[in-house]
Amino acid sequence: MKSKILIIEDESRMRRILQLLLEGAGYAVGTASDGLQGMAEWQRWSPDAVICDIKMPGADGLQVLDFKIRKALGAPLILLTAFGTIDMAVSAIKRGAFDYITKPFDNTHVLQVIAQAVAENTAQPYDPEMPPETEMIGPSPAMAEIRAQITTVAATPTSVLITGESGTGKELVARAIHLQSRRRNERLVRVNCAAIPRELLESELFGHRKGAFTGAVGDRSGAFVNAHGGSLFLDEIGDLPLDLQPKLLHAVEVKTVTPVGGDRGQAVDVKIISATNRNLRQMAAAGQFRNDLFYRLNAFQIHVPPLRERREDICRLAEHFMRLFAGAYQRDITGLDDQARQCLISHHWPGNIRELRNVVERAVLSSPGPVITLRELPDDLGAAAHQQGNDGAATAFDLLASERQLIGEALRKSAGNQAQAARLLRISRNTLRYRMKKHGIATE
Repeated sequence: MKSKILIIEDESRMRRILQLLLEGAGYAVGTASDGLQGMAEWQRWSPDAVICDIKMPGADGLQVLDFKIRKALGAPLILLTAFGTIDMAVSAIKRGAFDYITKPFDNTHVLQVIAQAVAENTAQPYDPEMPPETEMIGPSPAMAEIRAQITTVAATPTSVLITGESGTGKELVARAIHLQSRRRNERLVRVNCAAIPRELLESELFGHRKGAFTGAVGDRSGAFVNAHGGSLFLDEIGDLPLDLQPKLLHAVEVKTVTPVGGDRGQAVDVKIISATNRNLRQMAAAGQFRNDLFYRLNAFQIHVPPLRERREDICRLAEHFMRLFAGAYQRDITGLDDQARQCLISHHWPGNIRELRNVVERAVLSSPGPVITLRELPDDLGAAAHQQGNDGAATAFDLLASERQLIGEALRKSAGNQAQAARLLRISRNTLRYRMKKHGIATE
């Protein structure tokens, strides 16, 4: 049985072009010349997907979207938009539209979007139970909103842009989106655009052919091909070189990539998830980032607030990391005392969750008893609280004892292997040897 596509378009020539294109691809096609007629036809005909112009007299595409939401109609809605109305289309996607196609459109791209929409509409519903490794921890309203956004966008092919300061957990959000999607059994491929040199980044993304450049001794698949059927996570997308952005835009729009040194494109099916700690809108206005690429990547945005703006989450996260490291290091740690909790809550956390994780890991390693206290927290977190109940000499003694305990624990866990102990402590081996000598700990 043919899948049914409804076209709602007031321009007769455009409506006819789309009808011939979709009928030629094997779809059953219905048409409507305005939004009011389209809404009536939608209810009467029950299409598998709807493609609708965003600007029409009478009832426009946004009113058709309101109708879909109000009537709880399941067919995905794809909007047709000119460049000047992309902002409207992006807002519509955040409210529940499936995707948008810009005019003039590429026929291949239209067919790909339609195929994805029909597949999403006919697939079995996804089990809403989130896998434990994707758990977004925290009782704050901000985290509740992020969890809801993840659930909303994971079920669509829509591109997602995750924003937030460094260390806020943007990669965890990307992983949660992938694992809640129907692509979860395929790969999630991550590319850090800031960590790879410009001369290698193009090959990393799109692959290369043998002999394309010095050192290209064989053909190599890029991240797009490796992520085919799954998701591609473009981390630090704000650092993508400007001259590579047109090629990325082409790949995102037409779902085709051409390797460096190649002359033939390869079709790919990937969900694009990007992340940045930079303001791409400001960069686009300054000419430092392509405006059209920004619109494509920012179809659905999830902002992760810094830890200092969601202090309700700090203790819950600290307890999570405490259990994690207590199990990893086989330590009998059961909790944090009230002073330690208050100290964690009041800290500014410039390094966000990444900093909190490191602090808790150190505290688990250095704690002499089952409860983490102020003594196990770093100097910049616990010094002020120490001074309230201890004089300077006592504080210095406590810190020295804590450091000695930490080093001894790391050496015990590594069976005396100094290189391994240094890695546990996140310091160099030379620094470890210096501190062992300072505390009178045998170096052999």
